[in-house]
Formats: sequence, C-alpha cells, structure tokens
Amino acid sequence: MRHLTSIVLALFGLAAVAPAQFRVEGSFGHHVHVGVQFGPAYGYRAPVCVVPVADHGHRSFGHWETISEPVHVPGFWTEECVPARYGWVYDQCGHRVWGIVEPAGCHRVWVPPRCETRTRRVWVRC
Repeated sequence: MRHLTSIVLALFGLAAVAPAQFRVEGSFGHHVHVGVQFGPAYGYRAPVCVVPVADHGHRSFGHWETISEPVHVPGFWTEECVPARYGWVYDQCGHRVWGIVEPAGCHRVWVPPRCETRTRRVWVRC
C-alpha cells in the first residue's frame, strides 16, 4: 500500500510540474482504465486508448464513445401538489382578514407521450 501511495504521489507531482504537457487518467471500477497523454492540454486532443482488464483476464484495446439515439417515452399520470393560496377574505362578521383563499391540495396531471434523445456510452475496439 505504501508503494502504491508513493507512485500516485509521484505522478501527481509530475502533473503539477508540467500540467500543460502531461496528463494521467484513471478509473477503477468493474474495469480498470488507464490513459496517458503527452503534449499540449489545449487545442487538438488525440483520443486516448485505454486498456480495460475484464474479470476473465483478457485485454482488449479501444475507447468509449458516446452515442445519442431517439427514445419513445409513453405518457403517464403524475400528481402535482399545489400550496395553499392566501389573500384578503371576509370573516363571519364582515371584517376583512388575511386568510386562505384556496386550500392546499394535490391533483393528477397527464403527461403526454414524447420522443427524447438519450445518450449512452459504447465500448469501441481499436
């Protein structure tokens, strides 16, 4: 653990010394992703190939791409809660007092069907 900590601190030290010329990316989850970029951090960015290590042990080179696709969302009922509305009202004696004009409540609203554009990430082999 101490060895891993020193490697991570050394990489962060290198990135702090030359932030425009060196970048390290990492993602540790179901797959392990590692990426390194040399060159300027602005302007053109070349795609960084990452190496996922799957549970079954083989390695494949590639990158993630985000794709957009239309999705039909069916209509549904939703419930909206409306707060009470206050204003000037007359009491039983005919005096104007500040009170509830309409009480709070909930009502059902139909949300019509629609078409949405959703994005998802897809693994593309190099």
